[in-house]
Amino acid sequence: MRVAITGTSGLAKVIKDTLESTPFRGQSIEVCPIRCEDITMNKENCWIYDGHTPCDVLINLAHQDQTKILGITHRAWESNDKKYVINISSRAARPNISKGYEYAAEKAQLNHLADNLLFNSKKRYKMTTINLGLLEHELPSVKHQDVAGLIHKLITSYPDYEVSDITLQAHANYTEVQEDKETLRDTERMIKSLYPQNGM
Repeated sequence: MRVAITGTSGLAKVIKDTLESTPFRGQSIEVCPIRCEDITMNKENCWIYDGHTPCDVLINLAHQDQTKILGITHRAWESNDKKYVINISSRAARPNISKGYEYAAEKAQLNHLADNLLFNSKKRYKMTTINLGLLEHELPSVKHQDVAGLIHKLITSYPDYEVSDITLQAHANYTEVQEDKETLRDTERMIKSLYPQNGM
């Protein structure tokens, strides 16, 4: 099985390592990190990257152009029931819960397109959108390894089901975590103003 993943972040690396170290039905899983700009369609309407043929699974992880990448992949894979798209989104896509306005709007756009393709198109491929909460933080948060484990399970354990949408977040009160986050930010800003020479 070949899995393409956009981006080279810490999360992308953990996903790659986890998938490649855990065979599926006795076969290895090869993960190919790809650049967003290399995802195109050729004259035969085939999804390609770096001149290669498509993989079995696309993990649409890098924040750059996620909606565009989903659109290209949909057009190429629409009639193929052997393909699988996993979008990495955020709970910030939900209305009125994030102060990162542009980021939240971009994730909401991705989720909206995914929902429209899921319910209003004739697609045959499987698709899951994973909405992540706070990630790898000193406050209660989701660990990279837990995300990678979930993705491995989605790819290998549910051949007859489509888990269309899932939110993965730490078991903690959202309001309290956000208040703690703001307190940490205030502390960091105060330290930076007191000790600007430290580059903090």
